[in-house]
Amino acid sequence: MKKILARGGIEFLAVLLGITGSLWIDQNQEIRKEKEYQITILESIYNDIIQTEKFFIESRDLAFRADSIWMDYLSNNWDDMNVDSIAELISKEKYSVFHTLFFDFREFHPPLSSIEMIMQDGSLKEIKNLEIRKKINKLFKTDLGFILKNVQGEIDMQINFRNMLVGQNDPKLAKILTIYQEEMKNNELNVSLDYSSSVEILKYFQTKDYARTYINLKNRNRYNVTDYIRLFKKTLQELKALVGKELEK
Repeated sequence: MKKILARGGIEFLAVLLGITGSLWIDQNQEIRKEKEYQITILESIYNDIIQTEKFFIESRDLAFRADSIWMDYLSNNWDDMNVDSIAELISKEKYSVFHTLFFDFREFHPPLSSIEMIMQDGSLKEIKNLEIRKKINKLFKTDLGFILKNVQGEIDMQINFRNMLVGQNDPKLAKILTIYQEEMKNNELNVSLDYSSSVEILKYFQTKDYARTYINLKNRNRYNVTDYIRLFKKTLQELKALVGKELEK
């Protein structure tokens, strides 16, 4: 009888140990899966950061800087500038600066598709590091939000300015803009490099108070955009350091 009980006790312990061991294995597998998923998320965030750094270096920084230099110049020298030379110099700038100053705006779409998806699908909560979650929220909701709000302000100003030009119903302006459009096509195709219409446009605008006001307002708005981009970059670098450190663990 004692042998039977002893054998039964041993069998019970074996079953118990088997169940416990199985649960331990399952639990560890789950932990490993969660860790692997978190690493995948962090790697996608880090890749977004690298691509956004390239986005600034290869296009946005240079374009925004060129815009700002010439908006500053026009705002401070509107009455005294040599229109012929200034219009040609601006037109020769890369990134279509002359066109952007008067007829367009700079968009701002950093390549943050992975972070955007993480924010939308709830994956953010899978990141255990609270500081990383806070930094992502600041980058996306606060810093980027302020930039896009001010970029939209520039878009609204551009639309109002275009509507004002249309409302002028001035045959002289219409003729200048038609020639300008043709020159832009030729310059893009390297058929010819002619900036005479840019000179005429700037001469025309120099006599219009609404054009001067537009440039001044656009310049002030661009100061805001530039400042918010500076804060965005700072947060981006802080996030990069946090994510990099987490991936090294």
